[in-house]
Amino acid sequence: MFTNVVWIRPSGQLYRKVLDVVPRVRAMAGMTRTSAGGRALVVVGAIMLFGSLFFFPWFVVSGTRPDLPSGRYNGIGSTGLLNTLLGGPWGWIAFVWLVVSAFLGLGVAALGRKTRRLGTAGMVVLLLYALFLVVVPTYLNPQGSTGTVSVSFAYGFVAAVLGSALVEAGARLPRAAFASYQAPTAAEWDSP
Repeated sequence: MFTNVVWIRPSGQLYRKVLDVVPRVRAMAGMTRTSAGGRALVVVGAIMLFGSLFFFPWFVVSGTRPDLPSGRYNGIGSTGLLNTLLGGPWGWIAFVWLVVSAFLGLGVAALGRKTRRLGTAGMVVLLLYALFLVVVPTYLNPQGSTGTVSVSFAYGFVAAVLGSALVEAGARLPRAAFASYQAPTAAEWDSP
């Protein structure tokens, strides 16, 4: 005899019955909803991340090295500079991930579902940008290059990190749980 039988009644819903029978489905990622404040944080963070990719400068490069031209670089320019340093499409892969995570953040906020590690993955990608564009050029000296280079952060990079942090914080913000309060009875008031 089966104990987990799903009865389909005309007045019931099959979806609820299946979720009652299989409790692990409810605990899967994406099945819980976020609060309105969390959704707002995700939207603000995704807009900050997306805006900083295209409109704000990320890094300022100064120096005399021919492989690293001086100037201000936004997200696209930093990606091109990163591809020049690494010799491959690795910067574009990171850039596409940041764009996808910004759009996923907006989609998640529109649906109101919880996600984990979306903002964290964006911060890891930004950390790799910082590592390869700030630390590596000072130690990487191609043959024949006698110039110096200095790379510093600009406000667009800080806005991108802050946007990724807001996406992660908004996705983790719990939904308010409403508890029902029952007034104590006369017997409970009188007992010590």
